[in-house]
Amino acid sequence: MNENRTKKKKSGILNRIMGGEIFTSKLLTDNIWLLALIVLYSFIYVSNRYEFEQELLKIDRLTKKRDKLKNNLLTLKSEFSYQSRQTEIEKYLQEADSDLKVATKPIYKIIKD
Repeated sequence: MNENRTKKKKSGILNRIMGGEIFTSKLLTDNIWLLALIVLYSFIYVSNRYEFEQELLKIDRLTKKRDKLKNNLLTLKSEFSYQSRQTEIEKYLQEADSDLKVATKPIYKIIKD
């Protein structure tokens, strides 16, 4: 007999929820502020998570941009160091028919007394 009462109560609560009577019940009216607070916290949580994901995407985008610029800088440095070698400068001077020549005599230091 006790089992029949619990089954009736469960089906009665389910029928009230499905029938829309939950909105007129005392349970909802007593806890309306708690439900409003839960809804507010859920909105804050979702918006916070969205902002966090946007920040992660921005950080990822900036990291990729930084890595690309580092690689370009490394490429430019290697090209510059190759072009500024003495042998490359000598080749350029020979191709340009310049009057500049490589010094064959050692450098002397003049000391004034």
